[in-house]
Amino acid sequence: MTSPVFKPALVVAAGLIVTAGLLFPRPVHPEVAATTRCSATLSPDVVLERLNATRVRGAVCHRPGGAPTHAAPLAWNPRLAAVAAAQAQDMAKLDQMSHRDSLNRNLGERLDAMGYRFSTAVENVAVGYASLDAVVDAWLDSEAHCANLMSAKVAELGLACSDGTVSESGTGRYWTLVLGAPSRVR
Repeated sequence: MTSPVFKPALVVAAGLIVTAGLLFPRPVHPEVAATTRCSATLSPDVVLERLNATRVRGAVCHRPGGAPTHAAPLAWNPRLAAVAAAQAQDMAKLDQMSHRDSLNRNLGERLDAMGYRFSTAVENVAVGYASLDAVVDAWLDSEAHCANLMSAKVAELGLACSDGTVSESGTGRYWTLVLGAPSRVR
């Protein structure tokens, strides 16, 4: 298997926004077609348990010296979850991983449209992973994604996946994780 292709991007709008996308050569996980629909397996409790355990345990995130970064647990935010769900569905519909939606809006613009006022927001996207554990492990294995997951600047999250069509041109399962910190000025 060839090495992964990473598509990191940096966008600044109404605060710091760091986005990172993870794409592996196709096909990565042919078992995606045989699994249950991703939406049936993603309760907020399951997501929080997995991600908060990772943040409390700590992760190295490819830093020289290897000292793990620890971060406080996160809270589920329905607005962030709605933004994540819309992006995952958009990517599945378009059969394309992207940090811009079908209206060409970046994360900051999508959060503003949802009414989420933030001081910091970050987004991880991925395609082709069959489970929450698989996508989180992949994000932890990527420096930019790991830094987003372990950021002490974020306090809330929303995560969603959407199943697209599994075909020669697509891997079928699209993931979006949005992490943020609400603005203190309302």
